[in-house]
Amino acid sequence: MKTEKYLKCRITLDELTKLVKIVKSNIEEDYRAWDEDEFPGILLTVGYNEKTTEWSFQTGDNSYSGSCYFYPRWAVIGVYRDSNCRYLAREIKNQIEELINS
Repeated sequence: MKTEKYLKCRITLDELTKLVKIVKSNIEEDYRAWDEDEFPGILLTVGYNEKTTEWSFQTGDNSYSGSCYFYPRWAVIGVYRDSNCRYLAREIKNQIEELINS
């Protein structure tokens, strides 16, 4: 019987938590993570390459011009003033690991 190896995202929770805290601290009153949002927030995308373990991030909707575009795996979340930064860091890791292992 062959067992499949579960691949993990090598970005640490501490690194991602620090990133989310920085993004959260920059939320302005007129920012919206998603068009339908009523409360201020910032859209955060983290791009990851599991072969090289390189990663980057971008904020806002940069579509095809952002720094994450060239990474094969992306996690996308909304960051809000009342967000739990550690929770969002875990969500980013979970999204990336799900993509790596799908």
